[in-house]
Amino acid sequence: MQYALVYSYDPSLAGPGGDAEVKEWMDLDEELTRAGIKVHEAGFHPGAHGKTLTLSDGAPRITDGVPAGSTIAGYYVLDVPDEHTALDWARRIPTARYGQIQIRQIATV
Repeated sequence: MQYALVYSYDPSLAGPGGDAEVKEWMDLDEELTRAGIKVHEAGFHPGAHGKTLTLSDGAPRITDGVPAGSTIAGYYVLDVPDEHTALDWARRIPTARYGQIQIRQIATV
């Protein structure tokens, strides 16, 4: 079963990060790779560099940046036996300390 672990946080609540957190991310990535369960992962540039599209009566409206508040920072897609295993890995994502992790099963046709 494949699960997406989508991590987000409120930048105003984020800790200092720094080298210690970078090492945590690198260690997690290495563990996932070694376990053979990482399908894909990606982080995103800051929300200020993105765009937001909304539709109003079918007409697109595009604004710079993303809405304030929780910012999606990135995701992992893992191939694991069950939701419990996905939850165990989600607990290891550093932003879980000051943000949130969504655990979403990937839909297959």
